Amino acid sequence: MQEQEPEPEFEYGDRSLRLNLALIVGIYFLIAIGLQPLIDFLLVPDPEAADPYRVMALAEEKQKLTGYVYSIWRMLPILFFLWYGWRIIASLRVPPAGTRSPFTVRIIKGKPARMFGMLLILVALLLLYRELLTLTKLTG
Repeated sequence: MQEQEPEPEFEYGDRSLRLNLALIVGIYFLIAIGLQPLIDFLLVPDPEAADPYRVMALAEEKQKLTGYVYSIWRMLPILFFLWYGWRIIASLRVPPAGTRSPFTVRIIKGKPARMFGMLLILVALLLLYRELLTLTKLTG
């Protein structure tokens, strides 16, 4: 007699969580779009000092500040995925124990879940390293 595999388990998605996720992603992108005009508003050149060298220096300062702000802003979702991978490894389960999912997902337990968590952490660390390199190039 052949051993049968257990029937797969599913965690069903939560509609309100799905709507909240869409709202958070939308707000994230709206803030990202609004960062550049905010930086331009805060670093307004002095109208009395019409020196072209001061204007060029201010433009360079704006460029550096914009690079810093957007690099840090891009790190936020990367840090979320790093944390989520850590939660997967800690619980040995995808999705992690104690969390709700916005979509219907098949539950993965044990070693495959740990490998998925490690992969998620590896990708997040590589992207984080890339952002840190961008920040160091801006300072140098």
